[in-house]
Amino acid sequence: MRLREQGSRRIAWVVPVVPVVLSLLALAGCAEGPPSKSTATGAATAAAFDCDRIAGNGRTLYESNPTYTDPRDDGEDWLSTAPEAQGMDSGKLRTGLTKLGDNASLLSALVIRHDRLVAERYYDGSGAQRSNNVHSVSKSVLQALVHIAVEKGDIGSLDDPVADYLPEYLGKASPTKKRITIRHMLTMRSGLDWTEDSTESQVERTSNWVRSILGRELVSAPGTTYNYSSGNTHVVSAVLQKATGMSTCQFAHQNLFGPMGITAEHWGRDPQGVFSGGYNVYLTPREMAKFGLLYLHDGKWGGRQLVPRGAVRAAQARTTEVDDVFAYSEGWWTQTISERPTYFAWGFGGQFIHVIPSADIVLVTSENTGDNSNNKEINPGEFIRDYLLPAITDP
Repeated sequence: MRLREQGSRRIAWVVPVVPVVLSLLALAGCAEGPPSKSTATGAATAAAFDCDRIAGNGRTLYESNPTYTDPRDDGEDWLSTAPEAQGMDSGKLRTGLTKLGDNASLLSALVIRHDRLVAERYYDGSGAQRSNNVHSVSKSVLQALVHIAVEKGDIGSLDDPVADYLPEYLGKASPTKKRITIRHMLTMRSGLDWTEDSTESQVERTSNWVRSILGRELVSAPGTTYNYSSGNTHVVSAVLQKATGMSTCQFAHQNLFGPMGITAEHWGRDPQGVFSGGYNVYLTPREMAKFGLLYLHDGKWGGRQLVPRGAVRAAQARTTEVDDVFAYSEGWWTQTISERPTYFAWGFGGQFIHVIPSADIVLVTSENTGDNSNNKEINPGEFIRDYLLPAITDP
């Protein structure tokens, strides 16, 4: 997740915010509706997706976060509407989105209600085809992939021990360490020693990142103690690749991204070819919005149950009360805002997908985390409380 700021790498340079407001749009073919043209063709081409072309260099765990361009214009996937047509006040939305833009590192903010994209604003020269690192939003994607693998029978259960799939790393481990399950990894309860934003530098100096992560000391019994770890989810990616016989990137495009008309522009990879589990995936804001809508509709897309309902339920479960505000589930976070339960994917530096089921709303934001940015992570909870929910005008 990279909870801290960039420290010494930060540069005191700010580009003036120049909001670019695109036309108000509506999703065509999302959720319960018929598939759009890109959704239909995406499913057919997913099996041939070239993951090597977008793969990382396998040398650094966290990369420099450049911006990529999605060559596909997905304009055909979207139709026009107005906030008022979906029971929202455009003036309040506009005021809130303008205030969000006071943050110089903000790149995008999208609001979807009743399956319609009622507001879409880009900042600082960004746009709909600009793809950036979504950081730990990738953990929410990974959660979906693992549940799909269980549904397909590639993985027996989330309660299977990791050692069953990666015996080459845990064959000589202690009996207690061999009890670490996939679920323990997804819920950040593996018990393995890890300090987020510190241990990563130790791991990437080794020749085998998965071996290094699983070789760390067990500091608590598996399943007993919450400790946020991007190491945990990287191991889950290794499990997924071993269980399915294909890379995590390929499995994602064949079983999740492809059917939704999504293509990652870049995806990190370790020295052994394991695609980054829970970080270093690049998506456009609209692609993030599609993923949020998928969960808003209990995992259904285009009339197809793409992600098992159990995955959506698990995303909303409050597995660990992290503090007085946030709780963690499986790759997702939960929070109550103005008495409305929300759950959300949260990536370092302001990458968010908020799902608010009671309001039938998805909110997406993205921010610049490149080395040339003065990143300051927004608090979307304030925007939701002060502007988004008050903008609702229907019962």
